[in-house]
Amino acid sequence: MILDILKFLFFLFLKIIPKNKKVLVFGDRGGRRYADNSRHLFIYLHLNFKNFTCVWISKDINVINYLRGNKLRAYHPNSPIGLFYCLIAKYHIFNFVEDDIHKYITQFSNSILLWHGVLPKKLKSLEINTSYILKKIYKNLNKYFVYPEKNLAENIFARFPKDKYKLLISNLPRNLILSNKDLQKKDYYRTTNEIKFLEELKKEKKNVLGYFPTWRSDGLELFRDIKNMTELDKLDKVLKKNNSIIIVKQHMNSEKMDNNILYNQKIENIVDYLKKLENFRFVKYEFDLNSILEICDVLISDYSGVILDYLYLNRPIVTYAPDYISFKKYNGFNLDPLENKFTYYAKSINDLSTLIIDFNNDKETFCSRHQEKRNEVKNRVFPANLRIENIINLFK
Repeated sequence: MILDILKFLFFLFLKIIPKNKKVLVFGDRGGRRYADNSRHLFIYLHLNFKNFTCVWISKDINVINYLRGNKLRAYHPNSPIGLFYCLIAKYHIFNFVEDDIHKYITQFSNSILLWHGVLPKKLKSLEINTSYILKKIYKNLNKYFVYPEKNLAENIFARFPKDKYKLLISNLPRNLILSNKDLQKKDYYRTTNEIKFLEELKKEKKNVLGYFPTWRSDGLELFRDIKNMTELDKLDKVLKKNNSIIIVKQHMNSEKMDNNILYNQKIENIVDYLKKLENFRFVKYEFDLNSILEICDVLISDYSGVILDYLYLNRPIVTYAPDYISFKKYNGFNLDPLENKFTYYAKSINDLSTLIIDFNNDKETFCSRHQEKRNEVKNRVFPANLRIENIINLFK
């Protein structure tokens, strides 16, 4: 009860501070990264709406220095100027949790939770007991949760305290770069290191296969069916023979740099092994995934939301999921990639090798299969002409 009273007093303190309707603060991943939906919206507004003051909030000095070096506003959340912008901002805009910007101020400020992708997999329900005082606070704030489709949003929306967020139907800002070919050719939305990474891959003149699996409860999402590391050597030989490379990005929870309580150190065994092989490349933790998807000729994943973003490129997708049957039984799906028949299915690393060979032997046929279904699912998840105007209108 005492804690709730303190929260209410803090809320009242924030409420009496005048807000500047032109100031917006942004953040990502507990202040550690400059990526995902908030980054793309941050840049979009900077380029197209000069009347807004867009400020990136980060705990990482490298992020702050990089953005300042590119003439963008960036501050630490606890610096005097960072606190000032957090206090006067009309909206706090983030992807993950309030601590993306400021753990305490964001919680009791008008905010927009952009989330980090449309989830094919279901999330387990949570029982959340919200106190009377918190309910009153939330009803006196404008807080929005962004998702492109109402029915798919329900599973996630139900995990938040009642009345904390209003559902705002909008496309994801990070899909701007995938849905617009002109933006793909430009580098406004990419960092210097991402641009360099793409240039180096293009120089190799090989088929690029992106392997981006979702996080698993045991923290071991990479090549879950292998019994021995030598199976990776065989895959490496298949890649070499078929003029292909696999670029790998671990889930953020499985990155040591993330400092996540869910991190399993055992994943480093397979990561270290893959890094020694000739035809595997790793995508850095700080890289924004949608900024490099364009380089991928084929996407390999399982139940990650990246399979839905990738539909904008209309290229082949492989659901590499050795645990599909058990996952479906014990976890379930909001949108099952296999039942909806818009991807290939590899239930083992051997199946994956076969599909890599098939792609290299006849790319046109490989790409054309599932094309109709890909478009069908894309139009279901991201309804036609759904853009980000609904978000922009909140600022206006």
